[in-house]
This record gives sequence, structure tokens and C-alpha cells, in this order.
Amino acid sequence: MRKSLTKTIIRAGLADSLSRTFKINRLQAEEFLETMLEEIGSALASGESVKLTNFGTLKLLKKKSRMGRNPKTLQMAEIKARRVVLFRPSSKLKARLNHER
Repeated sequence: MRKSLTKTIIRAGLADSLSRTFKINRLQAEEFLETMLEEIGSALASGESVKLTNFGTLKLLKKKSRMGRNPKTLQMAEIKARRVVLFRPSSKLKARLNHER
């Protein structure tokens, strides 16, 4: 059985951390974070991948439509084509998560 991580960092927590780290006010930290997230979202929406050194790469993946099965009713249903974001962690992030140095 997988052990679940119980703590979730939300946008407000990130803004607080930025505010403390860079000694800027909370509003500036929130604006910075919002701008950064908007830039990442815009790049992905336009088909670009986003590489964050020592963290990982975000990439847009196009999935084709396919037939699937409803697990409750077992009826076949079409799963429409869609775009999804794929995250590939960097080797440094993987090592950090596995406590390797």
C-alpha cells in the first residue's frame, strides 16, 4: 500500500515563502507567482515545453481518441482526443526525493 503525503503546499504558502526569502511584501510575491504561472501556462497552451533546470520539464502531450470501457456499467464509450501536461522530473529532483546526494 502506498504511503500518502498529507501536506499540500498551496499558492498562498508559496507566496509567503517568496515574500520571506526575497524580503518583498506579500502582494509583490503573489504578483510574481501569478506572472510565473501565467507564463508557464501560456507556453504550454501554445505547444512549447517548459524546462526548469534542476526541477523538471513540463510538456504538452496530445492524446488521440480511443475506445474505453465504463468500469461501472462495462459499456464501451469513446474517450475523446485531448491534451494533457506531462511532467518529467530532473535527475537532481529524483535524487533529492530519494535522499541521494
